[in-house]
Amino acid sequence: MQTGRTLTKFAFALAAFLFLSSACSVAPRAVATKTAAPAANVSTAAAAPPEPLDFDGYMRAEYAPADGFDFPFGDGEGGGSYTDAATGKRYAGWYVATHFAEQYSLGLHTGEDWNGAGGGNTDLGQPVYTVANGRVVFARDCGRLWGNVVVVEHLFYENHERRVIRSLYAHLHEIKVREGEEVRRRQVVATVGQDPEKLFDAHLHVELRRDLTLAPTYWPSSDGKDAAWLREHYEEPSAFIKSHRKLYVPQKEGTLVLVDQGRYRARLYAGGRVAGAYNISLGQGSGEKQVEGDNRTPKGMYFVVQKHRGDFPGDYGAYYGGHWIEINYPNKFDAARGRAAGLINQKQESSIAAAWERRAPTLETTRLGGGIGFHGWAREWQDSGPRHLSWGCVVLHLSDISDFYEQVPEGSMVVIF
Repeated sequence: MQTGRTLTKFAFALAAFLFLSSACSVAPRAVATKTAAPAANVSTAAAAPPEPLDFDGYMRAEYAPADGFDFPFGDGEGGGSYTDAATGKRYAGWYVATHFAEQYSLGLHTGEDWNGAGGGNTDLGQPVYTVANGRVVFARDCGRLWGNVVVVEHLFYENHERRVIRSLYAHLHEIKVREGEEVRRRQVVATVGQDPEKLFDAHLHVELRRDLTLAPTYWPSSDGKDAAWLREHYEEPSAFIKSHRKLYVPQKEGTLVLVDQGRYRARLYAGGRVAGAYNISLGQGSGEKQVEGDNRTPKGMYFVVQKHRGDFPGDYGAYYGGHWIEINYPNKFDAARGRAAGLINQKQESSIAAAWERRAPTLETTRLGGGIGFHGWAREWQDSGPRHLSWGCVVLHLSDISDFYEQVPEGSMVVIF
């Protein structure tokens, strides 16, 4: 929500009063609208701690997962031209009038206010697109200041995590979707509008909320929240979208391997269907792999980049069990962690990220280490015995490794959690 250059002092004071006293905005656990109570699928209760993921939980998708995020206006890239419906004049570009976490007269701003380059009401009626695949969980008129509001929930996969986020669009002229409707990336969900009192010029207020328990018109500053709290519960829209332009969707993979370290199990999917299940052993070190030589098994999303079957030279060759399936550890998330910890430099991080995006081998000569994959063992091992055998790899039974090897081609996705 923006102040706008044309707002008078009286109107601004009135706006602040209306905002802070609006039943649609001040209550964090209830939503009052002009029509009815909030939809049942818009949770306002405290969230229960998530249960540890298992295979079925990881793969569960009640609507199409996001394959990437776009800006909700213009060309989806953060720009694009538009035509003022009132004058027919053409304008090029969009800009942020009020930034995320910006302190202004109504408190801390929870998202970004986007205006067309023409300013004023030149962008009134322009299409508002959903930022990604998802499902509409709220689409109603909230009255004072907020006006029409749409909230879309998005499921996406980031590294080894299954995540959910909600995008919110406010001050809308028209709502083009219904609650419960599934929407696709860049589908029109509304048009740019103004607040009902027309205290502000037309603009798009957009939020990205990690906290799914917040009521649609929740305003943190009215609840005494500070900037640190805001950043824990919301994402900065532009930064998030730019870093999530392309996402992998495990359900769409031709071959997918999931590794559940906590349960010492692996599951193989072919064409989205379960094709195999295996007991496994892991690295000798406890915890998630951090550096070369820690003997830990990593967590993350990787791709098979090399396979070999037969004899292996060297003193430890027998420990491959005649099979080697290498994944491209470190991935771009490992590289970002390593760069933040001072383990690698920017050039190395960029190299790793670019190769991982291509499903290609990544740099293995840094302090992050490498040489992680699947293999057999020098002899058969028992499920009741030690389950931490390797130097960081995933170990399969000798009775399983050959079948697994045959079914997992190069390029296959591997998610270890």
